Amino acid sequence: MIIKKVIIAEAQGFCSGVRRALSIVSQYREASILGSLIHNNQVIHMLEQQGKKIVDSVTGNEKHPIVITAHGTKNGEIERLRSLGLTVVDTTCPLVTSIYHRGEQLEREGYRILIIGERDHIEVQGIASRLSKPIIINSEEEAINTELPERVGIICQSTCLLSKFESIVQRIVERVPDIKVYNTICHPTLRRQKAATELAQKVDIMIVMGGYHSSNTKRLAELTAQYVETYHIETSDDIRDEWFTGKNIVGITAGASTPDWIIDEVKGSIAEIR
Repeated sequence: MIIKKVIIAEAQGFCSGVRRALSIVSQYREASILGSLIHNNQVIHMLEQQGKKIVDSVTGNEKHPIVITAHGTKNGEIERLRSLGLTVVDTTCPLVTSIYHRGEQLEREGYRILIIGERDHIEVQGIASRLSKPIIINSEEEAINTELPERVGIICQSTCLLSKFESIVQRIVERVPDIKVYNTICHPTLRRQKAATELAQKVDIMIVMGGYHSSNTKRLAELTAQYVETYHIETSDDIRDEWFTGKNIVGITAGASTPDWIIDEVKGSIAEIR
C-alpha cells in the first residue's frame, strides 16, 4: 500500500468566528464558558488546562467572567446574567448576529419566519428566541408536511448544507404563495463546502476532521460522502490503516472548529501509513 499524495482542501479549519472567540477568551486568566466555546473536544481540553471552566448553567456566585460562546445564546440571557451582577463576555460570531437581524427584518415586513436548522442546536435556539412563533424544520419531509401560513420568510442555521437548504426552500416555494428567502449560511461554511466538494471528486478517499458533535463538520462529511468513501475523525488516533488499502490519493478537510495542529498531525500520520 503506497499513498502517493495527501491533499488538503483549499478552505478548511478554523473560521474567523472561531479565531475571534478564542482570541477574546485568551485575554482572561479565568472564565466560565457557558457551553462549548467551539465544538472541538481537544480545544476545549486545552482551554480547561488554561484555567477556563466549561459550565452548563450559572449559579450567580461566579467571581470570574461568564463567556457566551461563538454560537450565541437565547434572547435575554446576557441581560439576565448581567442582572445577577456577573461580568459577561460575548463571543457570539458576528455572522450569527446578522442572522438575528435578518429574521427580525422579515418579521417587521409581516412574514412568519421559518428557520432551516437543528432544533437542539444553541445557534438555532438563539435565533428562534428572538422571533415570534418561528417554525423550525430540518428536512424536505418536514417542509412537505408542516402546516405553513401564506407569507413565509426563510432563514437558516449558519452551517446548513447548501444543497439541503435549496431543496427545502424548493419544497416550500411549491406550497406558499408569498415567500421571501435569505440564504444565511455563512461565507466560511460555503467556502469549506465548495472546497470539500471539489476535492472529493479528485481523490480516492476523504478524511474529514472535527468534533463528532460539530454541526459543520458533520455536514462536510455528508457532502463528501456523496462523491467518495469518507471517514469523519476527531484526531489521528481515530485513523485505521485498512481504510487506505488500494487508495493512492487522500483528501483532507476539516470543520471550522478544528485547529491547525490537529490537521498537521493527521496529515503526518496518513503520510506515514505503509
